[in-house]
Amino acid sequence: MTIAPRWQKLIRDFITIRGRLGLMVVAIAVGIFGVTTIASSYAILTREVVRNYVEINPASAMIDVGAVDPSLLRAILSRPDIAAAEASSVVTARVEYRPGEWVQFLLFVIPDFKALSINKVLPQQGEWPPADGTVLLERVALEFLGAKIGDRIKVQLPSGPERSIKVSGTVHDPALAPAWQESMAYGYVTPATLAGLGGDPSLELVKIVVKDGLHDQALVQRVATDVARSIRDMGTPIHEMRVPPTGRHPHQAQMAGVLQMFLVFAILTLILGSILTASMVGAWLAQQVRQIAVMKAIGGRALQIAEVYSVGTLVLATLAVAMGLPLGLLASRGFADVIAVLLNFDIHSYAVSGWLVLALVLGSLFVPLMFALVPIRRAVSMTVSDALSQAGTDKREFGSGRIDRLLAGISGLDRTLALAIRNTFRKRIRLFLTLGLIATAGGMFMTSLNIRSAWNGYMQIAAAGRNYDMEVRLYEPAPAAKTLALVASIAGVAKVEPWNRYPVGPGRDDGLQVLSSYPDGTHGSISLYALPAAGSLSHMKFLEGRDLPTGDTRSIVLNPNAWNLLGKPKTGDDVSIVVRGQLERLKLAGVVGQLLTPGAGYVSPSTYERLTGGSATVDAMRVVTDTHDATRIATVSRSIEQALEAAGLRVQWSFTETQYDAGVTGHVIILIVSLLIMSGLMAVVGLIGLASAQGTSVVERTREFGIMRTIGGTGAVIMRNMVAEGIFIGLLSVVAAIVLSLPLSWLIGDMVGRLAFNVPLSLSFSTSGLVIWIVIIAVGSTIASVVPALKAARLTIRETLAYV
Repeated sequence: MTIAPRWQKLIRDFITIRGRLGLMVVAIAVGIFGVTTIASSYAILTREVVRNYVEINPASAMIDVGAVDPSLLRAILSRPDIAAAEASSVVTARVEYRPGEWVQFLLFVIPDFKALSINKVLPQQGEWPPADGTVLLERVALEFLGAKIGDRIKVQLPSGPERSIKVSGTVHDPALAPAWQESMAYGYVTPATLAGLGGDPSLELVKIVVKDGLHDQALVQRVATDVARSIRDMGTPIHEMRVPPTGRHPHQAQMAGVLQMFLVFAILTLILGSILTASMVGAWLAQQVRQIAVMKAIGGRALQIAEVYSVGTLVLATLAVAMGLPLGLLASRGFADVIAVLLNFDIHSYAVSGWLVLALVLGSLFVPLMFALVPIRRAVSMTVSDALSQAGTDKREFGSGRIDRLLAGISGLDRTLALAIRNTFRKRIRLFLTLGLIATAGGMFMTSLNIRSAWNGYMQIAAAGRNYDMEVRLYEPAPAAKTLALVASIAGVAKVEPWNRYPVGPGRDDGLQVLSSYPDGTHGSISLYALPAAGSLSHMKFLEGRDLPTGDTRSIVLNPNAWNLLGKPKTGDDVSIVVRGQLERLKLAGVVGQLLTPGAGYVSPSTYERLTGGSATVDAMRVVTDTHDATRIATVSRSIEQALEAAGLRVQWSFTETQYDAGVTGHVIILIVSLLIMSGLMAVVGLIGLASAQGTSVVERTREFGIMRTIGGTGAVIMRNMVAEGIFIGLLSVVAAIVLSLPLSWLIGDMVGRLAFNVPLSLSFSTSGLVIWIVIIAVGSTIASVVPALKAARLTIRETLAYV
């Protein structure tokens, strides 16, 4: 078979410049690798997180009735719209996770582990079912507590003293966020075990599954409300009802949002690689300007010539796909595993849809070709006379251009530097492409550190808004004056204030207290707080409205989480809440910028007493220590708990600022690290692009270097000129990166802030990030320029004059 001359030429070209073409393949492959990794991970994770959650048959609603009567359960099961119903209990206890330090311990009471069909837990290690007198720990909680199967852990229930209990095994509960993220442990016991710990073995929750309600929130709300009303009509009081979002893992929205953002960045990486392809194709064509002219002179049509280089680009893209796609599919497994561990669910299958693979292949082939068509079209549209007149030097006289005149007006400017700056702007399209490559990488790098800076700023604002070092909650209200005096007398306590709290729900005409929360009771909950005094929120920034005026007994201030859960009312609107089964309406005074805090509403002490019936008692306190280091706070926290326990006051929860920071930082660290990794990939592509641009410049200026040699220019001068040009381009890219990082930081900060705080992150600029990137780009630009600079410096006069 005879191969057409133009295809023979393409094969010879590939062999001749195989090193540069290899760079092109690697650059495209990096982009394909990034897109494949993130897109495949997104497909795997969004499918598997739902699969994990759905396979446990999650409860559509949990109704707290105080004590579940078997006849009540049978009545619910007889309804045609109920697929399943079970009795259970959830007890809030405490567990010691370090000597003298305690965290919340949710105990899920399961009457029959083998018959469990709603909110199922999956056995992992140890005994199944657990023997009476032992506890199963959620698998992440085991590690969080630093325990091992067979160990005994200290537990305290509201109604009993400290007791130790044996850990007999572990389970996996996909319905819960990881223990370390919530600073809360999870255990699973039988009613007999609960009684042995001093608790009431009666079951108080009815868990229901609404038929066909897995993905129909409106149906679930309607049926659950009807069931609750029927229970109440039967004479059984409804204390509370929880209706979690249907078919959604607690952190599914955050995961999806972050993955979508990463997918955008991965696509940008592919585009960067494609731009690099265009730059390298331009370099390839720069060497063949005269060859193209000859082909056109002997009858070659522009379309035929363009076809040669387009096919060549597609071949390179195919090689890149063969390299980047399999590696991306493999890496997606590792990335999916990391996210699954962070969110505590299992990956059952790493399969990726064939349609997704096909889309990745087609996109990876045609995106590079689309960008490469720009230099191809420019090269084949050049006339024969223009192409043959290319001599490897700039025909314009120095000083004729605007940049030249500007440089000439700067006295004392080093001639090498002036020439480097002038050469930078000779090929402005190529300069634009190169700057786009590096600036995008720099913009991403600075964006990641800007987000970190904004996050840290919000953490500081959140800490200042809390304005205390720990919060202590009691199981039962205690005499206020005596309890506050006791805590104030403890060494290390600088200030203590009462912050009584009461769980409430969004207002409903039927008086039902319905929370959009998961079994852990933390996501979607709202607490009503009594301000200790007028002006207690004055140190915080208000997002809208104002603080409660002195003597106001009809208004409420909300934080962003509560404001969102209550339907985002406007200042001055009525806010409806259910307190103790009664519908109450208060006027919204303002929304306080309290971040990283569960839903909270703040009212005056008199309003709180009127709504809750509490008087002259305290059930929650906030404490400020004399020094604010973590060791001192932990010591004071232990002393407070010991003093309260000695006085017969049961501590439900003691949470320090240090514990809070650790838990919250865990939510965002993966985001920051991933952003840095993505920007690192982009930086690699960008610096390869700079090296390619410099290599192209060497090819185009071959005769120019010969002229410089002829008039006395040494190899060192030529090399210094090339390196200076690369550094100058790098520094120009820093300016573009700063401009690009600002809108990127705003967009990503808006998404991250709304996921974490229900308010966007403020725009923050990291000066340290800018300095670090300047150093990276200065070093990287130097390295990227050294190889082509050495090549230019080694050219002899004979080689330059022989260049065609």
